[in-house]
Amino acid sequence: MKIANFKNSYIGLKLRQVKHKLTYRYKYHRMKSAYKRYKDCKNKKSKRQIRAEISICKKYWGCYPLHYFRYDLYRKDKKLTKEELINYIPEFFFYNLFLSYYDKDKYSILLGDKNIAELLFKSVNIDQPDTICKLINGKIYTSNLEKTSFYKISLVLKEKLYKKIFIKPVDGEGGYGIMIFHLSFDNKYTNNNVELTETLLNNICKKNDYIIQSGVIQDGSVLKIYPSSVNTFRIATENIKGKVRIVCAALRIGRDGKEVDNASQNGIALGIDCTTGIYRDYASTEEGEIFYKHPDSKFIFKNHKINEWNSIKNFTIKCASKLPQFTYLGWDIALTEDGPIAIETNLGFAIDLFQITLGGLRENFQINDPNKYWKNRRLDIE
Repeated sequence: MKIANFKNSYIGLKLRQVKHKLTYRYKYHRMKSAYKRYKDCKNKKSKRQIRAEISICKKYWGCYPLHYFRYDLYRKDKKLTKEELINYIPEFFFYNLFLSYYDKDKYSILLGDKNIAELLFKSVNIDQPDTICKLINGKIYTSNLEKTSFYKISLVLKEKLYKKIFIKPVDGEGGYGIMIFHLSFDNKYTNNNVELTETLLNNICKKNDYIIQSGVIQDGSVLKIYPSSVNTFRIATENIKGKVRIVCAALRIGRDGKEVDNASQNGIALGIDCTTGIYRDYASTEEGEIFYKHPDSKFIFKNHKINEWNSIKNFTIKCASKLPQFTYLGWDIALTEDGPIAIETNLGFAIDLFQITLGGLRENFQINDPNKYWKNRRLDIE
C-alpha cells in the first residue's frame, strides 16, 4: 500500500488520531490555554460526569474529544443534553476526515496563495478590494502580472489617494505579517513613521511574496461597532453539485485599537442567526471570554439586526457558486458603502471560531454518521 493511501486508510487515520491526542495540546497554543483553564477552573462538573461526557463524545465521533476542553464543556454552567454534547464537532474529525473528504488538495493552490486567489476572483467577477500591485520573487507586478516599477505604482497611489493600503503576505494566516500604511497629510503612506518606499518593498519581498491592496470604506452599520478595523463577516458555505447554502456565520471584530479583526490578534467574534440576520447576545474571544457589548465602542449586541443581511447572504452564495471546485469555504466578507465585497476565502477555515460563538455545528454541517467518514466511503450527496 502506498504511504499516502495508508495515511488516509482507516488504520492510518486512527494512528494519526492517537498522535493528535498526544501532541496537539503541546503544539497548539489554543489547546495549551484550554488545558490551563481546565486546570485552574473552580467550577467544574464532577469527575464522574466529565468522564461520562468525554466517553459519549469519543464513542460518537471515534476520536478523543479535545474540543471538550477547548470549548470549556466541563464547566457546571455548560448544562448540555447528550444531543447538545455530540453536536460539537472535534477539530481532528473536521479537518482530517470531513473537509478532506469533500475537498481534496487538487485545487488548493488556487486559494493558498493570495496573489493567485486574486486572479481567480477577478476571472469570475467576484468583487474584491482594489489590487495596487503584487510582489513576486523580488519584483513588482501589476494585478495582471505585468512587470512594473515603484514609480508607476506611486503615481497610482497619488491618483487614488486611498486612506489605507494593506500589504499582506500571500501565505499569511491570522492577520500575522500584515503591514498597514496610512495616507498622511502630505499624501505619503506611512506605518508608525516608516514611509512606504521602493527600498522597503525591495527588502520585504526578499523573503516572501506579497499582495498590496487598498483599504475599504465600511458601511456605517458595521463601522459603529468598532471603527479601527475592517470587521468582516466570516461565512461558511457549502456547494454540493451546484446547490449552494450558507452553513453558519459570525462577525469578526477588532478591539483595543487593533486594525485587524482576527481572533489571533485579540479580536472578538459575534455569532449571527443565518435566517434572521440577528446578532447573538454576546461576542467571545478565542479563549472564551464573553462581551455583551464591545469593550471599546460599548455597542450592545443583543437584539441587533443586520439590515443588509440578505444582501450579504446573496452575495456570498453567488461567490461560492462561482467556485464549484470547492465544497466548503470560509469567506471573509466586508460590507462597504457600495455593498459587500470578498476579502478572501479559505479552505481550512476555523471551526472553533464558529463553535465558540454559535455552539455545536454538527447539525448545521449535516453530519449524521461519523463512521462513514472514518471508513472513507464515498457518501451519497445527491
